[in-house]
Amino acid sequence: MKLALISSFNFHMCCIGFLLELFNNYEVDVFFPDDKEKFLEYYKSLYPNTIINLKSPWSFSKNNYDLSIKITSNDNIISSNDIISIAHVKQFSDDINKYIVMTPWIKGKENLFYFFPLYRGIKSSTYKNLITYLGFFAKNFLDEDTKNFIKNSGFIFNFVGGDNIPEFKEYSNVIYSARVDTFEMVNMIKESKFILIRKEPFQLNDRYSGALGHAVSHCKPMIIQKNTSDSYNIPGVVFESNYSETLDSIINMSDEEYQNHINLLEKFIENTYTSNKETLQKLLL
Repeated sequence: MKLALISSFNFHMCCIGFLLELFNNYEVDVFFPDDKEKFLEYYKSLYPNTIINLKSPWSFSKNNYDLSIKITSNDNIISSNDIISIAHVKQFSDDINKYIVMTPWIKGKENLFYFFPLYRGIKSSTYKNLITYLGFFAKNFLDEDTKNFIKNSGFIFNFVGGDNIPEFKEYSNVIYSARVDTFEMVNMIKESKFILIRKEPFQLNDRYSGALGHAVSHCKPMIIQKNTSDSYNIPGVVFESNYSETLDSIINMSDEEYQNHINLLEKFIENTYTSNKETLQKLLL
C-alpha cells in the first residue's frame, strides 16, 4: 500500500509523525518543499521498517497512491475534494470531505475525525532541573505570572521559538533559542523534567499546540492548564489560571510523585494508541 502526504507549505512537517505511526505498514511518499528542521529525518529514525521518501510537492499524482492526505486543508496545491485533509482550524473544513483534526476543540461534524497526534518518540528516564517551552512565545506572553514562575521555581528554562524577548536577558535561568532542529528539540525534551504548555488567553481554543504531541510522544510530564488537561483528558501538573499555582508542587515533588505522573502519562499513551486505531478504521470506511 502506498500513502502520499502532501504540502506545498514549508510548515506543519511536525504533523507527519503521528501519520507515520498510523500508517506504519504503508510505503510513504512525503511531498514537502524541504526538511530543513529535520522532522522527517527524526521520524525516519523512529520507523526504520517503514519506507519513507521525500519528494517535491509539485510532482504529486493522486493516481499513484492508495491513499492521499493533505497536511494543511487550506493548501491550494490540490483540491480537498475526494481527499483526506488535516484541518488545523475549523473554518478550513467543509461538510462534505473527510478531515483529520488534532484537537477536541474542533468538533461538531461527522466528517471530522479526531486523532491525538501521538508517535513513538525516544523516551528518557533521566532529566535535569529543566523546564522546556516549545513553540511560539510572543512578548506579551511574558506576563507577571510567568515572570514570577521563572523567578521562583528554582528551574532552568528553555524557550524554543517565537519572538526574541529582551527581558529574557534579565533571568540567569532562561535559555532562549529562536530555532532548533528536531534532534536538538528532542534532546531538550529528553533532558527536561517538565514541558510547559502555553496557557490561555495566549493559547487559542480553536487549534492544537504542537508541544502537547511532542511532550506526550516522549512521555514527558507537562505543566498544563486545567481546561486543556480536561479537554484532551491529558494528565499533568495542572493549574487553573496561572503557572505559579504549581510552584509548591514542582519544587517539592518527590521522585515517587514524579514517577506517578509518568505512570499516568503512560496509561494515556496506551489508551490513545487504542483510540487512534479505532478512529482510523472509521476514517478509512
